[in-house]
Amino acid sequence: MNTELKDMLQSVLKEELSPINQRLDGIDKRLDKIDARFVEVDKRFDEVDARFAEIDKRFKEIDGRLNKVENRLNAMDKRLNRLETDIDELKRGQERLPKTIIENIGQFTENIVEHADDKAAALNDRVFSVETAIQRIYRLSS
Repeated sequence: MNTELKDMLQSVLKEELSPINQRLDGIDKRLDKIDARFVEVDKRFDEVDARFAEIDKRFKEIDGRLNKVENRLNAMDKRLNRLETDIDELKRGQERLPKTIIENIGQFTENIVEHADDKAAALNDRVFSVETAIQRIYRLSS
C-alpha cells in the first residue's frame, strides 16, 4: 500500500503541480522577454548616453569658441575706447587750434613789426648820419 499511496500522491502532486509548472514556465518566458526588452532599453540608453556625450563635446567646443569671441570683443572694446579717447583729444585740439593760430599769428605779426621797426630805426640812424655828414660837407664847401 505504501507504494500505491506513494504513486497516488505522486500522481496527484503531478496533476496539481503541472499547471503551476506550466504557469511558472510561462512566467519564465515572460521574464526572458522582459530581460530581452531591458537589454534593448539598455542599448538604447547607451546610444542616448553616447549622443549626450557628443552633444557635451560640441557644447564644450561652442563654449571655447564663445570664449574666443568674447576675448576678441573685449579687445575690440579696449581699442574702441582708445579710439574714442583719441577722437575726444583731437576734438579738443581742434577747438584750441583756431585760438592758438590767432595768438601765434598775432605774436608773429608783432615780431615782424618789431623787427621792421628795429631795422627802420637802424636805417633812420644811418640816413641821419649820412644827412648830417652831407650837410657838414655842404657847409664846409660853401
